[in-house]
Amino acid sequence: MKLAKAKLSRVLILVILVFGFALRIAYFTYAPPDYAARESDYDDIAQNMLAGKGFSIDASYGLDHGLDLRKNPEQKPEIVPTASRSPLYPAFLAAIYKLFGRRIRLVYLIQTLIDLASATMLYFLALKTTQDVRIALTSMALYTLYMPFIEQVGTLLNETLFGFLVLLFALAALFAVELFSTWGFLLAGAALGLTALCRPTTYMFPAFFIPMTLIIGRKQLRRAAINSLAFLAGFALLIAPWMIRNYVVLDYFSIVGTRGGEQIFGANYALIGQGGLRPMIPPDVREKLIDMTPEERDRFLVREGLKQIIGHPKRFIKNVILKTPMFWTSIGMGKPAFFYHSSRRAGKEVSLVVAVLNPLLILASFIAFLWFRGRWVSRSLVPLMLLFYFYVIHLPIFAFVRYSMPVMPFLMMFAAVAIVRWFAKKGEPGGARSFLNRPPQA
Repeated sequence: MKLAKAKLSRVLILVILVFGFALRIAYFTYAPPDYAARESDYDDIAQNMLAGKGFSIDASYGLDHGLDLRKNPEQKPEIVPTASRSPLYPAFLAAIYKLFGRRIRLVYLIQTLIDLASATMLYFLALKTTQDVRIALTSMALYTLYMPFIEQVGTLLNETLFGFLVLLFALAALFAVELFSTWGFLLAGAALGLTALCRPTTYMFPAFFIPMTLIIGRKQLRRAAINSLAFLAGFALLIAPWMIRNYVVLDYFSIVGTRGGEQIFGANYALIGQGGLRPMIPPDVREKLIDMTPEERDRFLVREGLKQIIGHPKRFIKNVILKTPMFWTSIGMGKPAFFYHSSRRAGKEVSLVVAVLNPLLILASFIAFLWFRGRWVSRSLVPLMLLFYFYVIHLPIFAFVRYSMPVMPFLMMFAAVAIVRWFAKKGEPGGARSFLNRPPQA
């Protein structure tokens, strides 16, 4: 009987993966060209790397995704070293271009395979967390059918790779916390370092993860402290070369790159919804930025952005209130664009799907924790912390729904708990109505 169930689950996994593969191939084959294939700075950096120019970009590349800050528009591009982007995704593109040429569809195909690997990792994460194959299969199915993930594989952006690395870290951290081994924490730290090299969002996560480790291991405090140091060591070993390179080449020391200031200032200059989705940098500030290097611009905008937050706390609180539904559901974005720009693609349709489906996933997750609590809750600390962290870290910067996508698989896992357990209870004597009359499980 167990062998038959195991065989059935393997067949279902294969069916889900094949169907997800077909959906993604069909989408990027027939969808109009993505804007990022034409104006992605990731692509520019990758091509400069292949040309022997190092990790570099046109010096005029500035704010608003390509705004020309040169005094003379006819001035030839000046290729200079940059820290505007984290290094992993441009290196990923450069490796593909080196081996196969600049074939954009091939990048999409490889990203499709990475995305399906993410779906598989979510299966194992859900299985490890809930000990229920049905919940793991439901989580995996939700992932493969989720329209934003289908669209993301067909863009020259780091969405798919970053989402994969977030899941990889979550799985590594789950094993590290359960086994409480030093090597496990070292590997989990390295996984987080690799994730941060793809997108700097996760640079601050050790400040959340290490206190949790010390609390969990309070009865073995010495071991917990050693594990925390191992986690930091694994993290530092991965990010240190990039930070050293930036300091030596650019005389720039930062953990988030030269786009952080743009995010902090632009997101706090005015209320969200006034001036559209693009960074809100007033003309007088732009004039000051023209003669600055990207590193100087970043430092200046960080200072000014923090002044906006400290000097206008009520406006910041209003922004937080407005950002919350936009971050989790896309409601309030103001344009039918799933990423930064609208295009001929299905931006309106994807935004509509997100606005309808994400609230349902959130509601189902609440139901799971309210009515179906069990041992799986204690194994969910890492996913819960990542959900909380991604929300909090985006409050002082732009909080488009795009940025919640890396942690959406965790909501799918929690929603799958509610879906599977609901139907299981519905099949019991008395049905769902009888179940609803019972008190929540302890």
